[in-house]
Amino acid sequence: MKKKEIFWLIGTILFVIVFFFGPSGFRSFDLTGDTDINVHDTYYVIPTIHLFILINSLIFFGVYLIRMLRRNFKNLTANLIFMISDITLILIFTFLISLVNSIREIPSSTEYPPLSGGIVENAGNGWNNAFYILFIIQLILIILLTISGIKTGLNYRRNE
Repeated sequence: MKKKEIFWLIGTILFVIVFFFGPSGFRSFDLTGDTDINVHDTYYVIPTIHLFILINSLIFFGVYLIRMLRRNFKNLTANLIFMISDITLILIFTFLISLVNSIREIPSSTEYPPLSGGIVENAGNGWNNAFYILFIIQLILIILLTISGIKTGLNYRRNE
């Protein structure tokens, strides 16, 4: 790894630390705490470490996506760091999709045909939209991972 890559990696790590811990005044430096998220009348309590991993993955993904595209997939270290952060985001979005899928409901529907023989109306809600948006984002992440893997493999083979 070149010195420039080490500086980029350390700079990105410092940016993540300042971005995550800066607004709270380093009070939440203990990652064993919990974060409450209020959705309507329900509180979701998640460990702070999970939020830290999400923010860390998003920042690394953004920084190294720009670095990878600017260097035209020629920097092997930047490509590998990008692919690792992309795989992490794919796993996070898989969890989020399963969470939203368990929350969403289809109003005005029944699990069995109505006795009256009427038509069951399936009207969507916001959770259905969130499910499809997360699914599309995950497909885009998988496509980016595939393209970056192919380009990295081709450039790495040429350099040997």
